[in-house]
Amino acid sequence: MVGRYFYKLAIARNDKAQLAGALSSGETKEPIPESVKNTLKNQTHMRDAFIEQNSPEDVFLVSNDRLKLHAYRFYTHADSHKWVIPLHGYTNQGSDMFFFVAMFAQHGFNALVPDLRGAGKSEGDYIGMGWDDRLDIVAWINSIVDLDPAAKIVVYGISMGAATAMMTAGENLPENVAAIVEDCGYTSVADEFSYELHNLYSLPAFPVLPLADKAIRGKAGFSIYQASSVEQLKKAKVPMLFIHGEKDTYVPTEMVYKVYEAAPVDKELLIVKGAPHASSSFVNPKLYFSKIFDFVEKHLPEKKSIGR
Repeated sequence: MVGRYFYKLAIARNDKAQLAGALSSGETKEPIPESVKNTLKNQTHMRDAFIEQNSPEDVFLVSNDRLKLHAYRFYTHADSHKWVIPLHGYTNQGSDMFFFVAMFAQHGFNALVPDLRGAGKSEGDYIGMGWDDRLDIVAWINSIVDLDPAAKIVVYGISMGAATAMMTAGENLPENVAAIVEDCGYTSVADEFSYELHNLYSLPAFPVLPLADKAIRGKAGFSIYQASSVEQLKKAKVPMLFIHGEKDTYVPTEMVYKVYEAAPVDKELLIVKGAPHASSSFVNPKLYFSKIFDFVEKHLPEKKSIGR
């Protein structure tokens, strides 16, 4: 009973209003500074203006377990081979990443923005938490390479999307993948669920997590103990930038040091002072985006396009 309830609450594709309420109640309430409000307003305006001028194309592929998956493709720079794959967070969908598409477009990037399984226009009865999604992202990467064999690809994710990016990093990726940027991803699904059980419900990891794992394995086919960013990162070969907010209470900031240490690659770490979960991009946007594009451009040297 406990395991099935946990699956329905956290993993199953359904209305997450109950969980959203719990997450909100566990958040430290602080006034939002006017500077942050203005930044959010400006980012929203920039996103809307970009979408008005650049309508995305709907693209689809079939996953290895026969789900029809959806993504938005922005082909805004026909003379560029630079691509970004922005990955959304838990209970979000691809369209929530359109502002970041606009930011990358300013730097000459085309974009492919997936709805992760169980979200948006993609099929799926459950949220993959990054684990099943990692193989979906490999498929999306290959779809870009099929379209543009000279593509240089950046995988960029926030929260669950960041965990997805880190789990993807441990797969056999084509040389076209030039860099991965993760913002506030968790060390593993088991670690994150254990933290939230304690933080939101004051429940112990044992026996709740083993019961939840049994239900998730039965319904979704993967183990929360297997779904580890840390273990996947040990196999990573692509340069990586790790970002985390100093005041993250959803994915505790201490997790970023563990994932950073696990990756045997060219890597950098940014802790954004005063930033709660998934908020670094608007708490200190100048620092955030300058760091991202300095890192990305270091691994994507500007070359004269040869066209298509």
